[in-house]
Amino acid sequence: MSDAEVAAIIRAPEVEFHALVQDGRDEGLLELDFRQSGECELVFFGVTESLIGTGAGRWLMNRALERAWSGPVNRVWVHTCTFDHPAAQSFYQRAGFRPFRRQIEIADDPRLDGTAPRHVARHVPVIE
Repeated sequence: MSDAEVAAIIRAPEVEFHALVQDGRDEGLLELDFRQSGECELVFFGVTESLIGTGAGRWLMNRALERAWSGPVNRVWVHTCTFDHPAAQSFYQRAGFRPFRRQIEIADDPRLDGTAPRHVARHVPVIE
């Protein structure tokens, strides 16, 4: 996305960002997008590596779902991909999400062009 497209999303009144703060540091993030009438997309969700397995992700997801369903929505949904944490899909399913489609998208690996650091998504091999 261009900087202008990102800025438009960030400034949209129907888009919300929330942080999980621990000891004065942002340790988790979620983005909820209500721009589609009757829907809420959980666009970004995650906690830092040090909080994985501590229950912080579950706590943050519960807050996300409370907020998402508090409006006039019929659907709350999330995308996941192979670059997410290996346990992301099962975590989302335990939170109540159900898979509704699987698709293959082909894109350049963002670790190869510097868009993402080389150490992210260690479970996905880098093919040069």
